[in-house]
Amino acid sequence: MKRRRKRLSTYQRWLIILLLIVVPLFYFGKRFYKLIRSIEEEKYLRKGILILEAENEVLGNRIGEYKRGTLIEAKARDDLGMIKKGEKVYLIME
Repeated sequence: MKRRRKRLSTYQRWLIILLLIVVPLFYFGKRFYKLIRSIEEEKYLRKGILILEAENEVLGNRIGEYKRGTLIEAKARDDLGMIKKGEKVYLIME
């Protein structure tokens, strides 16, 4: 006895072909989107790192100025009007 194989209709064939195409495209499309998004995020984070490194350098320079005392002396002279021993102060009246 020979078995008869049931043939698929044209609609079922197209449905299977469509599924075989759409499912991998959806999966890999989603992965590709995540890849692109992570690359964009990496660029954004690298910019942030550069900004923070620049700020760190500025703060390091300021710390060095405080340690040397130059910034404190300038602040005291400008804001508080302090003078060193032996200096003469000239006031200019308008």
